[in-house]
Formats: sequence, structure tokens, C-alpha cells
Amino acid sequence: MTDLAITDLLASLGLEGSNADRARSVLEEAGLTNPRKQRISVAKLPAARAAIDASIARLCPRCAPNLAGDGRMLVRVETAQCARCGGSATRRALDGLAAACRSTGLGRIVVVGGSPDVRRELAAVADSVEIRLVDGTERRTRSQALRDIDWADVVVIAGASELAHKVSLLYTREPGARGKLVTSSRRGVEAIAAAIGEHLRRR
Repeated sequence: MTDLAITDLLASLGLEGSNADRARSVLEEAGLTNPRKQRISVAKLPAARAAIDASIARLCPRCAPNLAGDGRMLVRVETAQCARCGGSATRRALDGLAAACRSTGLGRIVVVGGSPDVRRELAAVADSVEIRLVDGTERRTRSQALRDIDWADVVVIAGASELAHKVSLLYTREPGARGKLVTSSRRGVEAIAAAIGEHLRRR
């Protein structure tokens, strides 16, 4: 397929009726189509989605309440069509974490422990949050831990994960970590992000 019906493109993004009309106008203003055309080249789809999302916030009911006023028109869509989470609870948790950091001005996070998959997923938030990921199974020195603590706004101990006791103690026993420590007693990115968010809200 070399092209796609514009109505099908808009429907796939959760845009119908007057919302589709608005999105169509966005595409025309961006020079990606004109009023006479009914189809759009597949090669233009990434640019078309980017143009629409720059003007219209396509958010599911869970993500919509977290929209900061940025001038875009809000359109509520099904979860799978949400531009923020795309139906992924992990992505929604990471976006929520980034939003909490922005709202509090606290964006330096050290996560101690977690599986390789969890650390890889947490690294995805590094575009908007400064994050250091400490492998809880590798040797760590007190001086390394002290540097992490001094740098961080939040130090997360991923307790229910791959984390050696001697590594976690380097962080939990340091007086300088008081007020920064968060313990996530459940596994996974969602649990860690939720623990950080709760900590930030309490500060």
C-alpha cells in the first residue's frame, strides 16, 4: 500500500466527526494535503501524526487529567489510541513520573536494584528526568553510593528485586539519604514510578 484514506488515518487516531474535521485542517495547514485530496501517502504518515499531535492532545480517560495546559485541544480517545500511553500501563507510569518531577522541580533520581528489564524501561524516561540506575547485584563502594546520594533528589530502593543486602545498606544507612529515600516493596516499573510519585507529592 502506497497511500491511505485520510478518514481511515484519522479514525485510527481516534478522531471522528468535528474532531476529524479539525485534524484535517491541521494537515492542510501543515501542507501535508489539500481540500481536494481524499488519500495521503504512507510516507507522510509520521509527519501527519506529528502535526496532529502538536495541535491536538489525544488522551485516554486515565491520561487526560494529567494534561498540563499547553494550548492544545483535548480529545478523549480509547486507551489504545492514546498518544501518551498507547494502552501501555508502563508507559503511562513513566509519563506520570516525568510529570511529577516537572511539577515539583525534582528530577534527579537514583534507582538501586531492579531487574535488567526494569532498568531498561526506566532508562526510557531519561529524556525528561535525570536518572541513575544501580545494578543491585554488582559490587558497589561507599564512596560511589555517597556520590549518588549527594547528587540525587530521590533515592529509590527497589526492595522486591535483584538487590544484594550489602548494596542497599550503602544507601539506607547513610544519614545524607534521609528525606530522599523511597522503598518500593513491589516489583516492576509501575510500582517504582508510583512510589516516587507518592514521595514527591508528600515533599
